[in-house]
Amino acid sequence: MTDEPSPGSAVPFCLSQIESFSMSSRLRSSSLSLLTLCMSITCSAVAQDFPKLEFIGSLSIQGDSTDLSADATLLGNGEPRNRLGGFSALDYSPKMNSLAALSDRGPDDGAVEYPCRVQVFELVIEPQATPVVTARNVSTILLKDATGRSFTGSSAALRPTAEFGHRLDPEGMRFSDTGTMFVSDEYGPELIEFSSDGTELRRLALPSHLRVRTSHADKVVETRSNQTGRASNRGMECLALSSDGQFLAGLMQGPLIQDGKREDGGKIVGKNCRLLQIELSTGNTREYVYQMEDAANGNSEILAYGPNQYLVLERDSKSGEKARYRRLVQIDLTNATDISGTESLPADQLPNTITPAARQDFCNFLDPRWNLAGSGMPEKIEGLTFGPNLRDGRRTLLVSTDNDFESKNPSLIWVFAVHSGS
Repeated sequence: MTDEPSPGSAVPFCLSQIESFSMSSRLRSSSLSLLTLCMSITCSAVAQDFPKLEFIGSLSIQGDSTDLSADATLLGNGEPRNRLGGFSALDYSPKMNSLAALSDRGPDDGAVEYPCRVQVFELVIEPQATPVVTARNVSTILLKDATGRSFTGSSAALRPTAEFGHRLDPEGMRFSDTGTMFVSDEYGPELIEFSSDGTELRRLALPSHLRVRTSHADKVVETRSNQTGRASNRGMECLALSSDGQFLAGLMQGPLIQDGKREDGGKIVGKNCRLLQIELSTGNTREYVYQMEDAANGNSEILAYGPNQYLVLERDSKSGEKARYRRLVQIDLTNATDISGTESLPADQLPNTITPAARQDFCNFLDPRWNLAGSGMPEKIEGLTFGPNLRDGRRTLLVSTDNDFESKNPSLIWVFAVHSGS
């Protein structure tokens, strides 16, 4: 626990706070056998179908860093409000040449009144430089409702007060072409468009079957009290803007209550998750099924990767040596069934009348070639975006971790290069 910083000590994120390291692992040899390749990339149909990725480097932001809000007021747990971390989503804007990191509902799993916010960074990636990746926090944007009240991460804020708007657990975020921000949350779920300064502009209508009828501050009570809607803390975790900018795609972290089965403790488990596609010009929606590899997994993010195609970040909830599944999955909606109007889904096997999104592995973060697996593997890998292009024309792929605002744990951003033609 560090000493409480004064409001005047909140300064732009400087390079002394960044621990960057260059590429720590590459393909060992061009003579790598096909057998070894198939062992390191499982569930692949044809190995050469996968893009050529290169791990460039990693950025580490100290867990006790502060943001630019100039608000060091202590939360109910004694932590300062201006703690920099808890990144649940990433998005890069080429027009603004800025990287945005969306902080989630704050520390302690929704137990404190944390004002929700977005952190904006000036990012530089130069493979030939030392360090390879650098960043500087240039802006902290508080998310506010239409009346100017800050949204709070407190699970108990079921209704607005004079100080705060209602509760918000922001988990997905994408810039629009005009610089506004679309943010998805788990509590509602809600899908809100914010201005560039963080003020609510509009809310997009979502199908009613995604919502629970009875909200509660306690997530266990909330899930047990409802028969339909998103399971508590398993709402619209993932958000993408389609490649043509016409659609938003919101993916649930897990199955809806009516699409899974209850374990003895009341937890909802299942493999079939709903992917909602919203046409921005009309508000029309379609729904598809994304099938997870395992019912114990969850979805952390979704990113557009071409017409009707997306990358999904799917992972287990383990960390360190216990981590067994954390991958990017490439999906295609072209032949998937629109399940709009389908009241419920089975927890496991789908009927023949429903075709889920086609899927194939894109990247296995536990692959030894990246040198990321092992005792240092974080539990929560949550952010995903394409970053700036490199000088040689390759685009970068950025993946971030959520440190839960723990001062002892850094926030990590891994940087990969995607070879041209992939």
